Amino acid sequence: MAISSVCGIILLTNTPEELAEFYSKALDVRFEREDHGDLKPHLGVDLGQTHFGIHPPENFRLPLGQGSKTAVALAVDRLAPCIERLDALNAPQINPPHDEGFGLSTTYADPDGNLLELVELTYTFVQK
Repeated sequence: MAISSVCGIILLTNTPEELAEFYSKALDVRFEREDHGDLKPHLGVDLGQTHFGIHPPENFRLPLGQGSKTAVALAVDRLAPCIERLDALNAPQINPPHDEGFGLSTTYADPDGNLLELVELTYTFVQK
């Protein structure tokens, strides 16, 4: 089996609207309400070819609870404005900006404790 790309990033939470508001402000994107299939309403936004969804746990047949903890790594054009937005939201910074060898990286926690890693890449991906 060959994997051609990451088609989606999905976070599970009991508070989809609150988490979507956090990510909307942190990443300067707009989440839209989505209703399809047998799923409960959830929120999503397309980031290039990757869909970023925020769902209640029931959509993955999990009981209501804390939701899963996930680390999401996203490439950004410039790290500094992202840091300013996250700091303004009082998001806890887990790792300060540092060079990972492929770019400058920092990690924050979202309100549910998921990790958000932002990377200012020093190279570009070449699609094969």
